Amino acid sequence: MKRNILITLFLLFIININAQDNHPIIGTWQLSTVEVNGETKDGFQAVWIFDKGGELKAARSTSGKAITVGTWKCDKSRKMLIMESTRDNDFNGEAKVINLKEDKLSYKKDDAILNFKKTEMLSSNKASVKEIAPTLSFTSDHFLNGDEYIDDNEKLPWNFEQIYNNMKNIKEMIYTVDRYEPNKGKTDSWVNSYKVAFIDEGDLSIREYSYFQKDYIDMSEEGYPLYEETKAIKEFYPRSKPDMFRVVGEEFLNTVSGELICTVVEALGDFDQKMKFWMINDKPGVYAKIIIVKDEGNPFDYTNVYTLKEIK
Repeated sequence: MKRNILITLFLLFIININAQDNHPIIGTWQLSTVEVNGETKDGFQAVWIFDKGGELKAARSTSGKAITVGTWKCDKSRKMLIMESTRDNDFNGEAKVINLKEDKLSYKKDDAILNFKKTEMLSSNKASVKEIAPTLSFTSDHFLNGDEYIDDNEKLPWNFEQIYNNMKNIKEMIYTVDRYEPNKGKTDSWVNSYKVAFIDEGDLSIREYSYFQKDYIDMSEEGYPLYEETKAIKEFYPRSKPDMFRVVGEEFLNTVSGELICTVVEALGDFDQKMKFWMINDKPGVYAKIIIVKDEGNPFDYTNVYTLKEIK
């Protein structure tokens, strides 16, 4: 009898594995929208990968590197997706499957409905051939210790009062961020944003937010106060002011709001970063494009390119 019970349990285990390996959820799913409290949010690029054998992976985008974040299994009788992860709450817990078709997946988890579309991961080799990182040719020597460009602060297009007033009409500035690595081309792409809030009258807060992590990158909630002393100050806000910079001129750039005139600034920042900014002249506080480069000739070199996607 005991032997028969063991055989039965073993067969059930094998059947369960086979069912898991043939489940229609298996594949690569890109997050398209999230519904929370009656509001639908989009602009996501993050990817969930439900592999055979119950392994759960994730990536920032279809061109990013997939990492193992936990495990998954399905309870067919309850129509529940059960995920286990110590990495992130997004990949941990039970989710009620609402819709599962050949190319669409929707489930409800933690009072939010996540909608996915089926996709495929891009080949890193193809990405590196097609898209090469932009370069910034200047070095710290070009700044002559900053003396030659000491008056360039007055050439900046925005002061803080102008930024403050413009942000009254903006809730969020959304950017596509493309990451490049030496000899690899573009290796990843994701969506970040700058969320605008007024803490109090005269106190403006703009914080960078990661849609992939669903959290703020800038953890400080401290705002920038508008006083008589700060009104006329020329600013890079919401970016930090670089260590050294020079205004190199103006340039027309195609943006989500059409072709706009931008003040172009080259700069040096912390950790030997080189930066280039396109500051939209008539939209104080809004950058059309930002390039950040670290090129010290080591394995940790990278280039990040922020491109304005949407103003809400």
